[in-house]
Amino acid sequence: MTFDVLVLPDLFKNLPPTFRDNIKVAIKELNDPSPGTGKGEKKEIKGANDVAYRLRVGRFRIFYRIDKEKRTVYIFDILTAEQAHKKYGRL
Repeated sequence: MTFDVLVLPDLFKNLPPTFRDNIKVAIKELNDPSPGTGKGEKKEIKGANDVAYRLRVGRFRIFYRIDKEKRTVYIFDILTAEQAHKKYGRL
């Protein structure tokens, strides 16, 4: 079961160019977004108002939501681990 993956172009603006390709490859893996599937460490974020997930890619974290009815993954944040801990706490 594959999903469409939507990401705001602005999220790539602040990424160092050397990491963009790795992150783009990881995002393509989110066409099967459920934790425990595909590559990468996908994890449900506990305590989020809406169910959200994070994918670890090296020192970066990709945060996303899954709409199973629309079969779409919405990426809403890409941060370094340090930035993610400051913004969301330790996940």
